[in-house]
Amino acid sequence: MINKIIILLAAIIAISFGVYSYQQNAPLGNIKDQLQHATYLYDQKSAIANYQLTDHNGNAFTPDSIRGAWTFWFFGFTHCPDICPITMGTLTASVNNLKTKYNIEDEIKIIFVSVDPERDNIEALKSYVTAFSEHAVGVTAADEQLAPFLKNMGIIAVKQDNDGQLANYLVDHSSSIFLIAPDTGISAYFGTPHEVDNIVQDFLTIKKFY
Repeated sequence: MINKIIILLAAIIAISFGVYSYQQNAPLGNIKDQLQHATYLYDQKSAIANYQLTDHNGNAFTPDSIRGAWTFWFFGFTHCPDICPITMGTLTASVNNLKTKYNIEDEIKIIFVSVDPERDNIEALKSYVTAFSEHAVGVTAADEQLAPFLKNMGIIAVKQDNDGQLANYLVDHSSSIFLIAPDTGISAYFGTPHEVDNIVQDFLTIKKFY
């Protein structure tokens, strides 16, 4: 009888341990079903295209500059009248929300890539991005370095013909936001419209799967 009790107890312990182990290691499910707006790129698993840019402090900006941090990338220009400031404001609010409401301790940065190097020099970039967030970094490069990077990222930027008014031209550009993981892999992109709640919740979901 004692032996039977011992065997029964051992079986119960084994089953309980198995259930616990499954719960601890159970798959999180399909991430696509949990995202509100972002498109998750887990099938791609590729690092962001190589680049050699310059940040708003005049320092070299390379893949090593973002390694270890979550980064939201947005491509625009400082003379943009509407989409760029609205999107930068949305990203600023999103990062502030993640830091204060959800107490995310991971480093999170906003990378603003100027597609208008002709006008967006270091001083203009610094004034622009620091007005939005302490977490924002402005970067750009000469056309010969910038153009291949934009192409590799799938970003379109076309300077408008402004009837000879060279100083007041606009630039038509893609408005997607890219989320780059700490290993520099492209995790997701966010199409328009950009909303703070969606960005925050999708970031939390993606981070859970990372």
